[in-house]
Amino acid sequence: MPTDTELHKAAHNGDLGKVKQLVEDGEIAVNEPGAAERRALHRAAGGNHVEIMNYLMEKGAPVDQTDKSGRTALHWAVISGHKEATDILLAKDTDLFKTTSSGATPFLAACEGGRVDVVRSLMEKATALGVLEEMCNKQDAGGKTPFDMAAAGQHKATCSLLKELGDPNAQSAACTIS
Repeated sequence: MPTDTELHKAAHNGDLGKVKQLVEDGEIAVNEPGAAERRALHRAAGGNHVEIMNYLMEKGAPVDQTDKSGRTALHWAVISGHKEATDILLAKDTDLFKTTSSGATPFLAACEGGRVDVVRSLMEKATALGVLEEMCNKQDAGGKTPFDMAAAGQHKATCSLLKELGDPNAQSAACTIS
């Protein structure tokens, strides 16, 4: 089973100088798997280390590489609530529909966590691509939509945003979370 390398640790800690040194010296491949098959890009995205993310992608890190659970860098950015990291990945045309082993898309994870700014970015990108309704209707393995997850978590601001930006599942909902 792979363990985290110095590259993974540097990406996680936001140490751009160390990341560059390791990659440029050829000590560690930019897409080397670490613990749970996570890559350095996953670590950087989860920590909102955008300079490292950009560097790793410039050096060939695949934007949609999954870890052992099926999470991409976008999953890690949204789970952590990092809008800037999310926006960088969305600009790279990352796959909005990649699912984890539990069927969670990045949008579903953002709604479940009540990550309002990230939810807005994802919805704006989906609208621009013409896939908003499809993204909003995608269900996890348990049959729950992103709106269901936001409501279950009592994320009132997220529910209101979903309704405002056109989630068909939120349109008829009263959104009376107190």
